[in-house]
Amino acid sequence: MRKVIGWFVEHWYVGIFLALLMQMWAHGQNQYDLGHKTAQAEGDKALADLREEHQKLRADGAEQNLVLYRQQVERANQAELVFLDAQDEIGRLKQQLTQERINRVSNQYTPVRGGAAVAAPRIVITCGWLRDFNAALGATAPAPASCRAYAGSQETAWPAPSSDAELLESGVTAADILAHARDYGAWALANLAQLNALIDLHNKDKP
Repeated sequence: MRKVIGWFVEHWYVGIFLALLMQMWAHGQNQYDLGHKTAQAEGDKALADLREEHQKLRADGAEQNLVLYRQQVERANQAELVFLDAQDEIGRLKQQLTQERINRVSNQYTPVRGGAAVAAPRIVITCGWLRDFNAALGATAPAPASCRAYAGSQETAWPAPSSDAELLESGVTAADILAHARDYGAWALANLAQLNALIDLHNKDKP
């Protein structure tokens, strides 16, 4: 025991060195803990700031998308109103051309101004004329019984051009043609109104 004590007395600087090492280790540990806490706090703050920025960007993007959506809905509603107005106008025009009015202007006429109306001459519409009329409109209507290629045929094929059958009377009257023009015109105007509404909507969507 005395030898140990004597050794420490002779080597007193070893104790001081060990004490310094312990103090340095304690100081280093404190600095490490402080640095770790500081770094963690700074990291947490940076992460919170980043999350807040992302939330703001998402909120701004959602608000912008909502504004764009509302604008598109408004433009679509305006285009629909224009289309509905056009349909109403087409409906009024079609109602004006009643069957009674069509029959009146198709079945009688006045030879001289101020004279009495008399029966209009019968208009003969041949099967060939009716066939070509439908073809000009792009229609694929079947041939009526009076215009079939062969008498008594169950097929609905039209007579061939330059054939005798194409000169047969179709049975279609002037009133029938005018009524068809009324219905076809309403269909064409409705398609045109819809197309114009789509074009207008497309043009409004352009920046």
